[in-house]
Amino acid sequence: MKVLSIFGSAVVAASALLSFIPSTAAHMAMSNPPGQAGPWTKNQSSQVHAFIGFKGKKFPCGGYPKGPVTQYRAGQTINVRFWVYGVPSWTKFPPKGGLNTARHGGGACEFSLSYDGGKSWKVIGQYTKTCPDVYYEWPVQIPKNVPSCNDSNKCLFAWSWTAYATNQFYHHCANIQITNGSAKGRLPELDMTIVDVPGRNVNQRTHARGDGKGGKSSGPNKDERARSTNGFYAYGGKAGKKGIDLGLVKN
Repeated sequence: MKVLSIFGSAVVAASALLSFIPSTAAHMAMSNPPGQAGPWTKNQSSQVHAFIGFKGKKFPCGGYPKGPVTQYRAGQTINVRFWVYGVPSWTKFPPKGGLNTARHGGGACEFSLSYDGGKSWKVIGQYTKTCPDVYYEWPVQIPKNVPSCNDSNKCLFAWSWTAYATNQFYHHCANIQITNGSAKGRLPELDMTIVDVPGRNVNQRTHARGDGKGGKSSGPNKDERARSTNGFYAYGGKAGKKGIDLGLVKN
């Protein structure tokens, strides 16, 4: 992970402008796969869209109860979708135009797997600048050479987001199962990037370079989409322990 220090006036000005988005504005949560504490669960939380640390929200996953379980096969591509908090229909895609999604100028998204209930996380996809955005799908492939994971209490898929305009880290998880894995399979080597989590002394006051847009983005970068779906992040793939440059900036 590469973290830069930057004090460019353009970045400061853009961040200041986007910071005027009201704190009550809608944010995003992961709707596909259906994440914990969303409106599709029995334990809906009004803070599911909020960043880690907001009113004591815990890492990992917000500290929410188990949600719906989605089954996938090793090698399958997940077309991740996001949902705007307060919008009643999460099944309609794409959503209606003109939503205030408070995407904070984009940033850096990672998609990760945990086989131990959130103690460790291994990255299977990365998108920068334009992510997240509710108007697009963000495809990531479960590597073909991962082991199966049948315990849905421990098997988790997570979306994490380091925002552009503010030092906030979002982490939303879905309970999953993975079948047809390799008997001698291995998880990827790349660890999930964690920033601005209360109680951790590393990577504080960190944000990511984004596209600077408060509204709809241009969607997934084609090269990043290819890497996130062609085995780049699999164990033995080119991502290794480094991955791509997320464009992280330390204040």
